[in-house]
Amino acid sequence: MQETKNKRLAILFGALCCVTALVYFLGKDNGTVDVDRDMFRNYDQKAVDQVVLESRTGKVELKFNGSKWKVNNQFDADASMIQVLFATLQQAEPKRPLPSTIQDSVSRELKQNGVKVSLFSSGSPETTFYAGGNAQKTQAYFRLENGEEKPYLVTIPGYRVYVAGIFEAEEKDWKDKLVFGFNWRNFESLEAQFPNEPSDDFEVIFQDNYFAVQGLATVDTSKLNDFLDDVSLLTVEEYSNGGVLVDTTSKSSSAMIITVRDIGQRSYTLKLYKPRSDGGPLIPGLINGTDWAYFSPAKVQNIFKRKGFFEKV
Repeated sequence: MQETKNKRLAILFGALCCVTALVYFLGKDNGTVDVDRDMFRNYDQKAVDQVVLESRTGKVELKFNGSKWKVNNQFDADASMIQVLFATLQQAEPKRPLPSTIQDSVSRELKQNGVKVSLFSSGSPETTFYAGGNAQKTQAYFRLENGEEKPYLVTIPGYRVYVAGIFEAEEKDWKDKLVFGFNWRNFESLEAQFPNEPSDDFEVIFQDNYFAVQGLATVDTSKLNDFLDDVSLLTVEEYSNGGVLVDTTSKSSSAMIITVRDIGQRSYTLKLYKPRSDGGPLIPGLINGTDWAYFSPAKVQNIFKRKGFFEKV
């Protein structure tokens, strides 16, 4: 009886050894074992001060100038986008190499249609890799430019996100969404104009250490302060690459023009327009005469105030 039991145990032990060996070798085959989790982050992230994203659609250069990140040396970068970028770089891990049968085709696809991501520190290259994904944007693939060139399936552990999405963002998506992005301690005046109803125009000035509306003997300071806060915090919902759907049927298509001036005599303008009936719910606007954008109706409602609104009753 004991001999039979021992034989069964020996057979079971042998079977377990076979299963263990099989799992080990299969694991090595599909890349779930012995994958360098730091393959795409083998650098000092704190030292990175320049990120270049190149694709067939264009080039986006993000560079830290000592005080803020800039986009293509022209625009201030959106701080939240920069945070997402570095969080992705820090947390993205290769899960496994892609099957050998598709490695060459995916590698070519990444080089041709993916995004080349180059990281620099004080002008010196830190690492370069290609990022892209499948057609449904549900799986992300990375491959190093040099060295280990096979493509890997990349994920952020614990999250179901398309990891390569942040690298595929266009220039307009990286721009700071704060409309009046200047130091409000340098505020001198704010002028609001209503082209169709000029009697509602007003100007806010800073005098004797408080804000006042010219032409109003008594001002509701609570309403005025709330208005100035809403203007200072106004953000874009999304920028447009070209024009926007503006209603041009009225006498003047711009519904409201806000001009802010600082003590250095610099001007910052926002023109808000009536959307066309087929233009959707967002409000179109033009920032500083150059950048078309769309705004949330709720945010616009907070700043669309006429002169009489501020009079204290």
